[in-house]
Amino acid sequence: MLRSKLRSLLLGAGTVTVMLGTALAPATAAAAAPAPGDVSPAALSCTVPRGYTYTSVSLTTTCSTSGLSPLYNVVAPRTGLWACTVPAGFTYTATSSTIVCSTSGLGTSYLLRAL
Repeated sequence: MLRSKLRSLLLGAGTVTVMLGTALAPATAAAAAPAPGDVSPAALSCTVPRGYTYTSVSLTTTCSTSGLSPLYNVVAPRTGLWACTVPAGFTYTATSSTIVCSTSGLGTSYLLRAL
């Protein structure tokens, strides 16, 4: 049931993003960790829920009423994913310097591997 609710939230966020173009609506996902083997689609979110990671971040006014704040491309972690954080239950096998994981200069991207 949680999986279907999460999937609905994530799919709904993608639909809103496509429909609104540049006027992105913030999307949030449930705080529960993803189920093993669950490959959820990416969703734009103002926060990164526990158990998830993100693959890019940009600045937006959508997530704040005063100024710029981060907007994350949130995904469920899985082995082989290049991600900007290493969530619980994962380690990494390689790193790369990149501009997509930071809003100010270079950040680090991690090649994830499940523990």
